[in-house]
Amino acid sequence: MPREQRKQLILDVAGQAFAAAGYAAASMDEIADGAGVSKPMLYAYFGSKEGLYLAYIRRSGGELVERLVAAAPADDASTAGLQARIIEFLAFVQERADGWKVLFREVVSTRPVADQVAVVHGRIVDAVRRLIESSRPSGAPPASAAIAEALVGAGESLANWWLEHPEVEREQVADWYLSVVQGVVAGPSAPLR
Repeated sequence: MPREQRKQLILDVAGQAFAAAGYAAASMDEIADGAGVSKPMLYAYFGSKEGLYLAYIRRSGGELVERLVAAAPADDASTAGLQARIIEFLAFVQERADGWKVLFREVVSTRPVADQVAVVHGRIVDAVRRLIESSRPSGAPPASAAIAEALVGAGESLANWWLEHPEVEREQVADWYLSVVQGVVAGPSAPLR
């Protein structure tokens, strides 16, 4: 098997292990067995368990960001553009549930891991901030940064809820989230009492 293909296989198996057991309880022996490689080969590829975990986070986070960016043009704040991004976000959560769980459900305790997750989160927040600023004249920083952070947090929470309620169709969840995003970006039409 070519080196890059073997590396991706190891990452797939590791992602399943990390999502199922968590970082601390995931076994390098089980990952090696599942990938059909020796434990020393894992260390040759990734250096350590933390190195393997970081590589998995980088791959999953990179894929999520790439999919969101590709879903619609960066400055497209139309309903169709927002809906395309939301559908793609939820598709990632559904299709790559292991990646989602490792990125956003696992409590990370080591600094390098927390830093890598923060990079992924920051890239998503920054993309949402730019979208808000392109669609809303009053969305200048810091308001747009705060709104983007709130919307991304809401999306993360909704995705975590949806993983526990797979009977709800992706399109329904997307409609709910689109309504929240549009309502927040549009701003209040009248103050709440």
